[in-house]
Amino acid sequence: MLLIVFISRKNIRSQRRFLETGIILLIVLICTGCGALINEHILKVHLKIPRPNIIWLAGEDGDGPLKMSPGEFYASGEKKFRSEMLTDVLRQEPPPVELSSLIENHWIEETGYSFPSGHSFSAMFLATFFLMTWATAITRKKFWIFYALLPWAVAVCYSRPILRVHTPMDITIGSLQGVLVGIAAGAVFLILSRRLGL
Repeated sequence: MLLIVFISRKNIRSQRRFLETGIILLIVLICTGCGALINEHILKVHLKIPRPNIIWLAGEDGDGPLKMSPGEFYASGEKKFRSEMLTDVLRQEPPPVELSSLIENHWIEETGYSFPSGHSFSAMFLATFFLMTWATAITRKKFWIFYALLPWAVAVCYSRPILRVHTPMDITIGSLQGVLVGIAAGAVFLILSRRLGL
């Protein structure tokens, strides 16, 4: 929706609309894709910091509902296997913890390592990039729509510890990554726009 508001500005040529849209989509795809790749396959794998819900389910010395330590859980197999194992633990009778079905499903799906938060990275990247990119192009009358990005990004970040799948440090570092990449990507967009005469 925000992209539509941006490209539907008055008094710009169709060619400019097409080029701006292409550049924005390309930058977003590259940055979110590379960010996810670096976080999921490099940082998380090397740092090996378990998620808070896994630590809680493991208990002290593996005496919790998981019946193994966090290290043993992560060493037990690929994400799919860990998800199946977590499903068995969370859906046993009586359940080890009362969770809504949405949170339970989220815990089952999120069985990778914790640090840094990929959701926080993506949310803060998008908010920073779009605010920086579009701040000069949108009239004040319509710009309030883009300020909705900030509370949305902060809500995404704060939802992660509330769901117990990330710590405050995870979201802080993920958010910082997102802001820095968003600023760099916004600068690239502005430079390209000037060079292409947009």
